[in-house]
Amino acid sequence: MAKPVAIKPEEQFARAYVDRLILRKLTEMESVVKLSEIADALTDEGIGLATVRNLLASNEHVFTYNERRWVPSSRIASLGRPFAGTVETILDRFGGPMSIALLTSEVARIRRQDESTVIDVLRRILETDGRFLITNDLDVALTRWGFQASDETRARAFTLNNVTSEEVAEIKAKLGADFDYRADGAPRAALIANAPVSMKLLGAAFWTAQNVDDPRAVLVFDDRKFIRELIETPGYVLGADGVLYPESETKKWVSTAVRLAEKLAPSIEVDDAAPIEIKAEDLPKLIAKITGAEGTVTATKLLEENYEITPGTKTFIDDLANIIAALRSDSSVIWLGGDRFRRAGNLPDGIIEVPQPFEYIENDTTDEEGEVVDLELNDDGLSTSLRKLLTHPLAMDVLDEDISPAPRLMPDTVRLALKAIHRELGTFPMCQLPTGFLDSEPKIQELIIVDDQGRELSVWANHQARLIFGWIDWWFEQPVESGAVFNLTKTAKANTFEFIWQREPDPVIFIESDRMEELREIGADAEGKSTLDLLIQVMENWPKGADFLTLLAEVNVVRRSSRRLVASLLSSYQCFYQRSGSPVWHYDAKKLELGFDKTKRKFVKK
Repeated sequence: MAKPVAIKPEEQFARAYVDRLILRKLTEMESVVKLSEIADALTDEGIGLATVRNLLASNEHVFTYNERRWVPSSRIASLGRPFAGTVETILDRFGGPMSIALLTSEVARIRRQDESTVIDVLRRILETDGRFLITNDLDVALTRWGFQASDETRARAFTLNNVTSEEVAEIKAKLGADFDYRADGAPRAALIANAPVSMKLLGAAFWTAQNVDDPRAVLVFDDRKFIRELIETPGYVLGADGVLYPESETKKWVSTAVRLAEKLAPSIEVDDAAPIEIKAEDLPKLIAKITGAEGTVTATKLLEENYEITPGTKTFIDDLANIIAALRSDSSVIWLGGDRFRRAGNLPDGIIEVPQPFEYIENDTTDEEGEVVDLELNDDGLSTSLRKLLTHPLAMDVLDEDISPAPRLMPDTVRLALKAIHRELGTFPMCQLPTGFLDSEPKIQELIIVDDQGRELSVWANHQARLIFGWIDWWFEQPVESGAVFNLTKTAKANTFEFIWQREPDPVIFIESDRMEELREIGADAEGKSTLDLLIQVMENWPKGADFLTLLAEVNVVRRSSRRLVASLLSSYQCFYQRSGSPVWHYDAKKLELGFDKTKRKFVKK
């Protein structure tokens, strides 16, 4: 039995679809001892052995483990029931249209009759029993999945079908006043124009449009014919909520169900043997699967394929540790963190070294007296507030950071902000992550990032370069060039993180598009200028002053400049000042001629 696990409504909806895919294969196979048989059949759908095992073991309403075999639960629930009741139970638990051939086979198994006998009875029932319908494609469905009504009053019909007049009016408004509800192919046209749409709501719209609200009028609406036409429309799938969705939506459902299965894995209790030992004669075969692959291979996948061990297995943690240790002992493959491996030397290009645009170039521009303008001060020369801000994650960047101690309590979720240069180069600095948020070994790791749409992105963390590479595709989907905020959340799966954009950008380093263009123009004309000159140009846009982190972000759009240099310029030139108790920095053009504060000279870094 599975222990209770909190399942979100969207997860339950998605798993219902994947349960249907699994149930179809299980029904086709009659019964299954080795779950890999189902997993192999569903590989093209993106459903693996672990997902199959965990979903089977956590839905008693659909699947049953009987006499050491997995069978559809409807097979057990239908024993002793009348013929039509058996058909209804099978379809109800299947949750969608089922081919008459598959339905015939299942009924024959339950009733222990020949299929030739069953098909004759089944066809008579489908023709005469209002609970069922059969499409021209020979799929069988329950009529209650759609809107069922005849001569009822509108109020009663809506109540029986659990719809409201307001919802029906909304659907009819979408179709438009000129829509012809009696035209050939009208249901199909309405579905294509409005999907995803509820079969019941769309049926209610047609029922009210085709049938006049008069007890003496001729009834035109045929609910079975209407439902049949909707189900026959190619390219659409009936969801567990009674809504018809474009088939393209199902990829997202599969991704959601796979993630749910991973969450369910620790709660599944199965009797298993002792942890496996990877024998010397087995290792070459495992290594060959990695070296023969174009990309990454997971140890979890190797356990599934070679030993039928999944995360739901009691010994999985020990099994995984054993196989990872065995694989790491072979120099022909490289460990990428978590359970991920690749052929040695098979790393993506451009993830080893820090890209050149991140380099800081010293500026030796001098003033009229021959003194260098851009001077850095030590901590004693900076204000207390600036000293503290130098260690702020948003002040630091690659090649300009101080690694902080790991926090006592590591958060599961971190809030991160994207700077303009990283958006352009498809990178992210590790200085914004708490120390220890990522495992310290190996030095190069592959991370799997999953967004709220179920999309996956493979990125590469390089501890020596202190950068995470490979974000370019997702970064350019984000219109905010500087200051976009996202959350990164750890999952139960090693080196796999959930990713979600936040609605509001970071208030301190957010830069609007028009301002970005202005800063780029300043940068294009920066040759031969000191960073002081550029800082002044930046601050001229801030008559009411700006926060240090804001100024640092804008200056770095103009020219790559270290946090200490910008802080030193603000602290040592007398044209910059802060009002008492305010974090904001101001520029006073009248004091520009006062130049460098001579009292700061002793704090200049040697």
